[in-house]
Amino acid sequence: MSRFKKLSLFLVFTLIFGVIAVFHESRPGQWIDREVYEFIYASESFITTAFMLGFTQIGEVLSMVILSIIMIAILMLYKLKFHTLFFVISMIASSIMIPVMKNAFDRERPSLLRLIDISGFSFPSGHATGSTIFFGSLMAIINKTSLKNKSVLYALCAFFILMISSSRVYLGVHYPTDVIAGITIGTAAVIGTSYLLHNKFNKSRYV
Repeated sequence: MSRFKKLSLFLVFTLIFGVIAVFHESRPGQWIDREVYEFIYASESFITTAFMLGFTQIGEVLSMVILSIIMIAILMLYKLKFHTLFFVISMIASSIMIPVMKNAFDRERPSLLRLIDISGFSFPSGHATGSTIFFGSLMAIINKTSLKNKSVLYALCAFFILMISSSRVYLGVHYPTDVIAGITIGTAAVIGTSYLLHNKFNKSRYV
């Protein structure tokens, strides 16, 4: 992907996030939250709850830190210096963006049906943002390797982003617009980091 396309995509996703941020508590935003809530809670069951709890644990800060350390170790093992730099910058961006944005928007968490106890603000979803940046960065790195079955790996990464994000809505600790915003700004962060490291990232050797 050219640097111009990356910049264009970064601006598009940032703009989408901006629109969601402005209108997430408006009538259209509340309508989206209500409709998605009804759809998700229609599938509520003990098995589904246990399933969602498992995915939400993957998106916790400690889990992301452990997974990030493992990923960095693997990249360093293959001497992929710029891929490692790309991944580290992306994850640092995640750790800075999430608390700053949550405190800036100051949105209270939903109280309709909360299946787990949690504090803090709601917008955007930290799990959605963090998992999108983590797995989105993996997808970008996979794209620069000679690994086989890339489509399977892409699908697996997308699956984890979707499940971790949707688990937060199912468990009642986030509005749907929170996770949509999180996925959007997380995607923008990955694309933005790729844009900044475009030349060196593209020239670094393959696995």
